[in-house]
Amino acid sequence: MSLRAIGGKLIKHGTTIIKQANRGKVPGKPPTRAICHSVAPLKSSAPVRESEFLQRNKYYVFRNLGIQVTQKARRVLIEDVLNRVGNKTESGVLHKSPRNSFFGNSAPLLSLVGVAAVGQGLLTKDEELEGVCWEIRQSMSKIQWNRMFHPAQNTAENSPMNLEGFTFGKPIAKGANAVVYEVATNIPNNVGGSTEFPLALKMMFNYDIQSNSLAILKAMHRETVPAPVYFNCHGIADYELSFLNMTRHLPPHPNIVKILSVFTDYIPELEKCREMYPAALPKRIDPAGEGRNMSLFILMNRYERNLQEFLDLQDELSLRTSVVLLTQLLEGVAHMVAHNIAHRDLKADNILLDLSDAKTPLAVISDFGCCLAEKSTDLSVSYTTFDIEKGGNTALMALEIISKKPGPFSKLNYHKSDLWAVGAIGFEIFGLPNPFYGDKTVRLSSMTYSDEDLPSLPQSVPAIFNRLLKNLLRRDPGERLNAEIAANVCQLFLWGPSSWLANASKFPSYGEIVEWLLNLTAKVLCESGRKQGNRHSLTYPEYLLISTFLCRVKLQNIKAALAWIRDDEI
Repeated sequence: MSLRAIGGKLIKHGTTIIKQANRGKVPGKPPTRAICHSVAPLKSSAPVRESEFLQRNKYYVFRNLGIQVTQKARRVLIEDVLNRVGNKTESGVLHKSPRNSFFGNSAPLLSLVGVAAVGQGLLTKDEELEGVCWEIRQSMSKIQWNRMFHPAQNTAENSPMNLEGFTFGKPIAKGANAVVYEVATNIPNNVGGSTEFPLALKMMFNYDIQSNSLAILKAMHRETVPAPVYFNCHGIADYELSFLNMTRHLPPHPNIVKILSVFTDYIPELEKCREMYPAALPKRIDPAGEGRNMSLFILMNRYERNLQEFLDLQDELSLRTSVVLLTQLLEGVAHMVAHNIAHRDLKADNILLDLSDAKTPLAVISDFGCCLAEKSTDLSVSYTTFDIEKGGNTALMALEIISKKPGPFSKLNYHKSDLWAVGAIGFEIFGLPNPFYGDKTVRLSSMTYSDEDLPSLPQSVPAIFNRLLKNLLRRDPGERLNAEIAANVCQLFLWGPSSWLANASKFPSYGEIVEWLLNLTAKVLCESGRKQGNRHSLTYPEYLLISTFLCRVKLQNIKAALAWIRDDEI
């Protein structure tokens, strides 16, 4: 169906809707609640003229009409697409399935099970195929990520918090700027479930910020970028609204650390505090301490260990585990780039792992203290003086950042800097030392290395990943893949037909790609509630990985990834 035909049908059905709406109802349905409100008499003792009444309510009338016309247009397009199925039997099954399931809920694509294998009778036009991809993204986007990887009820988002609501356990980890303790909440129906200490509480070290909630949040706001809500009881009543206006928020994602709540409170005396961080303690706890009385506390899910610890304990990872870990990191970076946020401190220590699934670890990117997330900036920042901060770990700082000199027209471009860091971490994931770490006589410098200096992965690793890591570490950021296409390369290796990855085979058509996507979506939706009882079922991290892919899928990006894999021109 051409765009001209779509426009004609939209005008035809839109005119019908408008005519019916003028009589106060939508075709085939009783008057909706919204329309009833729009024609209800105003609560006023004085008589109101009809023209004045319509003037006051036209906004609501046209809003409802716009919604109805949009829904009808979607129905016209999708029904026309679905009606063009080659097999009559499959077409009949499709028509028997509830049409409603395809136009609003996350189950729609179950009605397409069996259709994806029809062949050339399914779809033809590129714009219509992109429309189906849009439906896939809409359906998968209704998944509640926070419930998926935090099954218990998140009461933290509904209850103001302070330290009195927690029972502290032992310290889990300590860094230069914070310490993390295992905790259990004292709130009924606690967030974390039945284990003894299911949560982690990160306490930031505060040496020079005054003990005031507003000042603390203003100075440490980057740490809260993935946080859904903040609470505290110490004088910050109206700050949150203005704070949100200047800082970008990173929506939930399976590969971004899940922060349950953020609040400020007075620093307590905790187990091993004098041995582990005496300098960060306030003088009321340790007279020799240099810390302030209040600081920022971040409540999050407890993760078993970070990526560095995990790799140190493993003799050798399986190829599939390594590929899944790399894909999760690329999906996390793609999510950040899509929301104009740069992490700027990616390293194995800042990647946490949930090992609750025995087969596949779930990786999340954490520690956003160095991130770039101000709404006043994009992923490029003016660099006029050395006082402007570049980020965290200089060893894994991309060439275009670390080598940039300040000047009146100089800019720091972070669009692909996190991707560069993932490329370096990728060598660790596949069993080699990070080429930018180690002894000075052996390691590479991110300022002076050449593309030819990069090591090669073992022969047991498919060549596609050797090419991918070296591409992500190209000195020229313009020669690197973008985050979405890099993630697509890994996703295609994991789930795509093997024949697509071969140079000698025919390049798949748009229709074949959509058929694969529909099959993949049906598999995810069908297996989401199943136990992992057979070897063909997905593990939970794999289920999340495919879901994140389908939430952002675009045909053009898949085609670009396939072209790169097959070494064709993109």
